[in-house]
Amino acid sequence: MTPPLALWALPFVLVLLGVALFFGRFSFPVALFAAATTMCAIVYTTLGERVRRGGGRPVTNLLALLPGHLLLLFALGMLSRPDLLGVIWGSLPLGSLVYDWLSTRQPFPRRRSILTGLYAIIWLVVFFLLERLIVERKGLLGHAEIVAAVAFGAIWVVFVVTGIVRHRCVVKE
Repeated sequence: MTPPLALWALPFVLVLLGVALFFGRFSFPVALFAAATTMCAIVYTTLGERVRRGGGRPVTNLLALLPGHLLLLFALGMLSRPDLLGVIWGSLPLGSLVYDWLSTRQPFPRRRSILTGLYAIIWLVVFFLLERLIVERKGLLGHAEIVAAVAFGAIWVVFVVTGIVRHRCVVKE
């Protein structure tokens, strides 16, 4: 389980959110959406809704992942047209909360780890940002841009498949 983020660290998370939205090139609706989903994640986890019925252990505590999530949101905001990726990336905390809420209320025949999906998504964004950074800084156009995208995509697939296999082989607590 991810170690919980201390409550005293929440103001720093809010500052990081403010920096990501202030310096990013997001449109106002996208910035508002990202702020609202982050605030929902903070309120939900702070109030303890992530605990199973009957006072059991939390399914997972994704609040500790918010600083890294916001740093990548900041990096997405530096792109020339970040709105679509900002909406997708801003949806992750909300999707995580919906998954957590459903998993505490309905017994699943077989528990699935949300961390596998988050691992793939996070590395997809990191590889995409690296590819965009190289393409925009080097001024690659046409076929060269396609070759760069395919190369980064192939490396991402190998990297993520290796990570998922490793994740599935690890003994769970």
